[in-house]
Amino acid sequence: MLTFITNNTRLVAIPLAIAVILASLTFWREYELRDQVALYKVILWQLAVWAPWILGFYALDRGLRKIHALPYRSWLLLAGCAVLVGLHFGWFFMISSNFSPYIGQYGCRFGVFRYFFVFWTFIDVVLLWFVVDKIRDHRTEDGEAPLRLELTRGNTTYFCEPGEIHYLVSENYYTKLFTAEGVFLMRKPLKYFQDVLPQHLFKKIHRSTIINVDQVSELNRGQDYKLDVIMKDGARRRVSRNLVKEVTHFFKTRSR
Repeated sequence: MLTFITNNTRLVAIPLAIAVILASLTFWREYELRDQVALYKVILWQLAVWAPWILGFYALDRGLRKIHALPYRSWLLLAGCAVLVGLHFGWFFMISSNFSPYIGQYGCRFGVFRYFFVFWTFIDVVLLWFVVDKIRDHRTEDGEAPLRLELTRGNTTYFCEPGEIHYLVSENYYTKLFTAEGVFLMRKPLKYFQDVLPQHLFKKIHRSTIINVDQVSELNRGQDYKLDVIMKDGARRRVSRNLVKEVTHFFKTRSR
């Protein structure tokens, strides 16, 4: 939990910032009650309402790690989001009904005003999807997604880990994946795989080619000084002229 907070300080700061902003807006909106309600009490109330989202972020992150390789993971994630929103609703009513500084005021039910409940619900839903997207982006940058690719040939489906892919070649709107189980064709652009595959393992050597660096046997320069990458399965892939220096340097840094 402490590690998550350290690595996601911006996400942790979001509910705290929302609490202060909503408290200030509510205090300003209910100007007739300023003599009866202190600003610091409104802020403390809102901090209590929104602070559980820090635990919600942590739960979402842990949930994504566990369900990422499971079937129907999108539905599982949606169900988890619905549970979190439901729990926050319950927490919101409990805290507001017992600790809101506006309890007993005219037009106030469960410690809140109607307009506040509408804005609170909207922010809760928007915040939820924002956090899910951020966690997904964070995991992609760390090279953790996807754990498996679902490849189809005929009536057979293969689940392929990134390390089992030798190289990928673009063909118009499709991409050919050369794997330990043979060649597969997927209707996704090469850019898609460049974004989701681990960057420490896959290197783009041509506008139409990405290779698994662990599947490289040697680098070869022909008489025309063009650079080729020789894969362990014997395949030869040409390195784009403008990427020769970058690719050469990359493999030098990996060698001892």
